[in-house]
Amino acid sequence: AGQAFNFSNEAPLTVLQLVELISNQMGSDRKPVIQNEGTHEIRRQYLCAVKAREVLGWRPAFTMEEGLRKTIQWYKDFVA
Repeated sequence: AGQAFNFSNEAPLTVLQLVELISNQMGSDRKPVIQNEGTHEIRRQYLCAVKAREVLGWRPAFTMEEGLRKTIQWYKDFVA
């Protein structure tokens, strides 16, 4: 009855890169502890938004950095 869509800026980003972006946005100098205990990890993965663009005419409204900044500010305003 429905359809599934991925919404993404389609920029591949590792977990470590995402952690670094969040840390920078939060003004934190903490570094993640990498334990290398995971097995069978997917090395590269990202959402493809081609269907959302072609079917819905969708485009991302924010860069990853802008979206994180807005999300972090929301949490600071409404959760803290």
